[in-house]
Amino acid sequence: MEIFDFVGCGALNWDIFFEVEDLSIFKFEDLEIFPGREIVLKREKFLKFLKFLEKKEKFLFECGGGSSANTIYALSLWGFKNTFLGAVGEDEYGKKILEEFENVGVNTQFILKGKNSSLAIILLDKKKDRFIAVSPGDSEETLSSFKNIFLNFGACFHFSSFASKSGQEFQKNLLSKINKKISFDPGEIYTQLGKMFLNPFFKKTEILFITEYELKEIDLTLDELFNLGIKKIFLKKGKAGAECYTQKKKISFSAFKPEKIIDNTGAGDYFNAGVLAGLKLGLSEENTLKLGIYSAGMSLRDFGRKGCLTKWEFQNCVNLLK
Repeated sequence: MEIFDFVGCGALNWDIFFEVEDLSIFKFEDLEIFPGREIVLKREKFLKFLKFLEKKEKFLFECGGGSSANTIYALSLWGFKNTFLGAVGEDEYGKKILEEFENVGVNTQFILKGKNSSLAIILLDKKKDRFIAVSPGDSEETLSSFKNIFLNFGACFHFSSFASKSGQEFQKNLLSKINKKISFDPGEIYTQLGKMFLNPFFKKTEILFITEYELKEIDLTLDELFNLGIKKIFLKKGKAGAECYTQKKKISFSAFKPEKIIDNTGAGDYFNAGVLAGLKLGLSEENTLKLGIYSAGMSLRDFGRKGCLTKWEFQNCVNLLK
């Protein structure tokens, strides 16, 4: 059996970026559009929204996306050996998603194909605020046919959310069969589903990545999360930096700011990648947190995955932290 460092599991999206003047006043039909938030749309509504944006607003960029997918992409770019559990469509978007992964060495043999790919619209305004609308693809219905051959992987599993019910059920079923703990980033989609939904995930989680907004939404204290068996909690605070909590201590560092900020999409995912890489390499908790913050900060310099640390930049940072 092939040996991997990390196994990602979550949505595989194709992200399409547009620029609007001001998200706080932007309107489209009855959509609730708020800076920093994320919503799920049915495909018909999503395509209508996309067509509106193509006619009225400025197209910026497109690339693969999804929280765990971005994290695995970065880890692979930096030289770790990884694979991914998910699904893409038998369409042009699916081909592009797989090509991006394969270009950085992600093993794609466990990514299923069928019907339509998941899509995401990323709206950025002149103030660099961001809004995301996701449309899960029918391809995720194929996940129920997954075989269990990957359950014996010695790798670290990293989970993030699926927007579809079929993806969520697949992930919960997979979670019940994995005989080890995972790292987990629930994101806004899963936190909106509440504590009852999240409880099975938290009980299998060793490393939790969560934002201040999401922590407030789930209405659980850090002590309550530790009582569920979580060992480390990385709290992402955006412009205020990030914190690492264990039951014994708290570590806090301010954010790293690049010379120019273009886009904050995926910054939290690249933070996760930096932290997971630091832990895998045996760095101290302090230096692991610094690596995550640096990776997140540098990603702001360009759109989507274009801002990700290069392998040279990553290795240089690791050498300085050792």
